[in-house]
Amino acid sequence: MISRVFTLAWLALPLALLLTSSAWSHGGEEHSHADDAPPAAASMPSPQPRASAQSEEFELVAVLAEQTLTLYLDQYASNAPVVDARIELESGAFKAVAKQIEPGVYRLSGKAFAKPGKYPLLFSLQTADSADLLSATLEVAQPAAEAANPDSKAPDQRIVWGAASLLLLAGIGFVLLRRRK
Repeated sequence: MISRVFTLAWLALPLALLLTSSAWSHGGEEHSHADDAPPAAASMPSPQPRASAQSEEFELVAVLAEQTLTLYLDQYASNAPVVDARIELESGAFKAVAKQIEPGVYRLSGKAFAKPGKYPLLFSLQTADSADLLSATLEVAQPAAEAANPDSKAPDQRIVWGAASLLLLAGIGFVLLRRRK
């Protein structure tokens, strides 16, 4: 009876190890609060280049995605979208007029901003009631190189250790059962 309990305990051990494996310590992460660094999300660049500008009357945000520059134009005081505005953009030799695609949202080609760099933007805004000039800088970052992770193709260590433990315990159980007979 005791040998059966002993065998069952050895067979239950890998299951217990697998269930608690997510709580095991692991390397590669800094858990200290040295220098009270800001959270990683706050210091990470936005996924798409963007620029913003504001005046007493208007607020404009420009987002570059897939070679298209999308402009969001709102009233500064009320945050209401500005409809039917004429927006002209100048950046170096590049000049274009944005086309309204929905209320407060305008679009134009962003092919001139395809290369990494800092682009000064000058927006000339005209509505039925007013006109304004806004300036901003669009910073297009160098695409991040995919860092080769040597462990990414290796099987998960928990699976390897769990399978090895199961094989070892199955062997021990087999030997114990053969001795009993």
